[in-house]
Amino acid sequence: KPHLLLEHGQSAEFDVLFKPTLAQRLEGKIRVVMSGNSEINIELVGEGYDDDFTLDNLPGLAEDSEESSAKGSLEDDIIEAVRVNHIEFGDCAVGRHCDKTFTVTNRSKEVMRFEWPADALFQFSPKAGHLQPGRAKDIRVTSKSKVPVTFKRHPVKCEVAKIKYQLPPEEVYDWDNEMCTFKWEDTTEKHPGARWPVKQKVAKPLLEPPHTILEESSHEVELFLSAQVDYAKFKLDTVEVQFKNTKLFQTEISTFRMYNTGNVALKYSWEVTLEEKRPSKGSEKPFSTTPMR
Repeated sequence: KPHLLLEHGQSAEFDVLFKPTLAQRLEGKIRVVMSGNSEINIELVGEGYDDDFTLDNLPGLAEDSEESSAKGSLEDDIIEAVRVNHIEFGDCAVGRHCDKTFTVTNRSKEVMRFEWPADALFQFSPKAGHLQPGRAKDIRVTSKSKVPVTFKRHPVKCEVAKIKYQLPPEEVYDWDNEMCTFKWEDTTEKHPGARWPVKQKVAKPLLEPPHTILEESSHEVELFLSAQVDYAKFKLDTVEVQFKNTKLFQTEISTFRMYNTGNVALKYSWEVTLEEKRPSKGSEKPFSTTPMR
């Protein structure tokens, strides 16, 4: 029976692992007994699931306050196990791309086809593709907005189905909508004295292998996306730093404050530019600094 002694002001962290062996809902409880005969009960709930098509290695998993701070006893209609299908982009700058990468995995014994929707808010790459049994493919999802906006668990549904190829096994090839084939084609340009026109290398989309969808295999896999898109804003308590006359090889330090006045994280770096011309005796600004976001 583990024991732990915490001095005043100390804290401790514990990991609780959940490794289900069956597709079912499980409940548990951790009882923390403290000196003085008082105790704290920590309720646990988890759900093992077994899907043919899974979303794996999702980055930036967000904690929803309604899911992570549930109170009371474990009742099916009050507390539900949290499905790992949420990507948190965090802070994103207006007009700039924010990328996250995750993996889709085929855990069935059949070939599966997936296709993400043409969402104007989020773009998936590749958008559509085939997954051989037991194989996985990396997916990049990109967010870009021209105006400040907040996405809170924005739902996106991926269409998934099991398929059967209409080709002999030796002619089957991997496919997604970003794959290309390269061919040499004639151009209108022709060198003097040459018999043949100049050729150029042209990329053409790889055609999707012909296939049929297996009956009653189509379903949707839902993914939630969250992001905070806004302009980075800051304020300085001074716009000019004036140093006192400083002897050679000595250091003069001046301090000022910078404040983040926006709703997103402020990324910055400093660039110090020396004046090309040697400063005169009365020069008061031998340096200039520029904040870089």
